[in-house]
This record gives sequence, C-alpha cells and structure tokens, in this order.
Amino acid sequence: MSARETPGWAVRVVTVGAVLLVATVAAVVSYEHMREVAERAGEGWRAWLLPLSVDGLVVAASMALLTRRRAGLPGGRLAWCALLGGVGASLAANVAAAEPTATARVVAAWPALAFAVAFELLLQQRRVPVVEPAVDDPPSPGPVVGHPGGVDEPAARVGATAVEPALEVDPLGAAVAELVGTAHAQGRPVGRRTVARELGVTEYRAGQLLALTNTNGDGRHTP
Repeated sequence: MSARETPGWAVRVVTVGAVLLVATVAAVVSYEHMREVAERAGEGWRAWLLPLSVDGLVVAASMALLTRRRAGLPGGRLAWCALLGGVGASLAANVAAAEPTATARVVAAWPALAFAVAFELLLQQRRVPVVEPAVDDPPSPGPVVGHPGGVDEPAARVGATAVEPALEVDPLGAAVAELVGTAHAQGRPVGRRTVARELGVTEYRAGQLLALTNTNGDGRHTP
C-alpha cells in the first residue's frame, strides 16, 4: 500500500471496533477502581462521580488536542497538562485500589493506561490530513491559426494594451494648454502661480504641467 493510499472501510471498521472494545473494558475497570478509592476516602455518594471527572478530563484534553491539530495549531500547554494530569490521577487511583504487591499494582495500573492509549488511537482514526488544492499554472497564450494578417490574437491584445494608455489625454494637461493658448493670444505670460490658482494644484505640479505643454507646443510662460 502506497503512502497516499488510505485503508479500506473494512480495515477502519475493525480498527475502530477493537479500539472501542478495549477502551470500554478499560474504562469500566478503571472506573470501579477509582470509585473504590474515593469511597474509602469517605466521599460517600460522590465516589460515583469522581471517576467521571478523571476520565472525562482525559477525553476533554484529547478532543482539545485533536481540534487544535486540525486547525494547524500546536497542542497547547494547558491541553497537554490536562491530559497528563488526568492519566496520572487515573494511574494513582488504580494503583491505590490494588493489593500491596508489585503484580497487583501492575495489573491495576493497566486499565488506566489502556483507556488513555485506546482513546488516542480512536482519535487517530478521525485525523484526516488537510490536502492543499493543487494550483495549475495558467496556460500560455498560443497563436490563433488563420487570424487575418498573420498576427495571433494574444499578441494583438498585448500590443493594444501597451498602446492604448499612451493615447489617453491628461485633462490637466489639456486645461493648461488651453490656458497657455488663451494667454498667448492676449499677449500675457502664464506662470506657475497662475496655473496653480486656476487649476487648484500645487506650484510644483503646475510647473510640471507647463513644462509638458512647452514640450508639446510653443506656449510661453514665465516662472
């Protein structure tokens, strides 16, 4: 099976079923051990609830880690501390409920570890890697066969795009040319201050427009 190939539905069903079975058995045994320890500690009816808070913390921390991983974020210190704290409390309670022998303590500690590992394996079945969509390179424009004049259409479009902006007329330039022409006909000079006042631009901009007008025509101005 290649690295990109995903397991079939039968494999996933068997995996999830086995993990759920192990997690259920481990949860029941671990719950009973923690309830017994809480009852011995004098918690009374609350002994039935305390195991839920321990295993529930493990589940909540694992779900928080799963959510953050799917969002592309690190697990976070709080989630990891909650997970480790829940597993540690479960281990301690299970060991405390065992007989004071090494074998009994190892056997009693197993359900807590089995539950945490089984639940983590179950979450791994739900972790689907996010695959970024492939972005294809834009197709390069090719020549159009049979175009009149032997010029391909994309090239004609590029040429039109490059030439058309040069044909646009600057409205300020036209206004300056008209102002200079009128003043020249009346025999009076036109300076930057006059252009700036008439067109509402700065004197620096007015000087640029006057220089452009002199380049394109024979208008005269004074500084």
